[in-house]
Amino acid sequence: MTTFDDIFKSYFVQLCTFAYPFVKSEEIAKDIVHDAYMVFIDNPLLLEKDPLVQKSYLYTTVKNLSMNHQRKNRLEEKYTNSLGNYDLADVDLMKGLIESEVIGTLHRELDALPERCQHVCRLIYMEGKKYEEVASEMQISVNTVKSQRILALRILRKKLTSFFFFTSIITLILSYLLIF
Repeated sequence: MTTFDDIFKSYFVQLCTFAYPFVKSEEIAKDIVHDAYMVFIDNPLLLEKDPLVQKSYLYTTVKNLSMNHQRKNRLEEKYTNSLGNYDLADVDLMKGLIESEVIGTLHRELDALPERCQHVCRLIYMEGKKYEEVASEMQISVNTVKSQRILALRILRKKLTSFFFFTSIITLILSYLLIF
């Protein structure tokens, strides 16, 4: 029975050479070959197979991983090229639209909070008041202010998580555009 080390030493250079024309980078070719060996390791029955089967399996895995890498690069390039058609004015306009949408959504969700949570949030976050000031103004304890604030944040986080995930991705893309 052949060991994994024997198989690794026997085919590593050949597999890297095989992957290179697909990916046009020695480092990426090595990474792909390493990934292929990781797939190989995950299937321990292959160590018991005929060396020709092992070699064939590794070459097929390297080819598939290389093709996946090419496909991914083409998609990234296509996406980057399509984004490259926007100029900075478009990017600034889009950022402004996203910002106003975020603020509008935040205010709508804040208005939908229970009255006490809403009031606590407005005093703390919009007026910048301290817990003690809010407690005094609302005639409640500081602990109640804290618990109402925490409750409000939980509700807002639950309602806004998917919205902010989407807008943060768009903002990230726009920031990427500004770099190029």
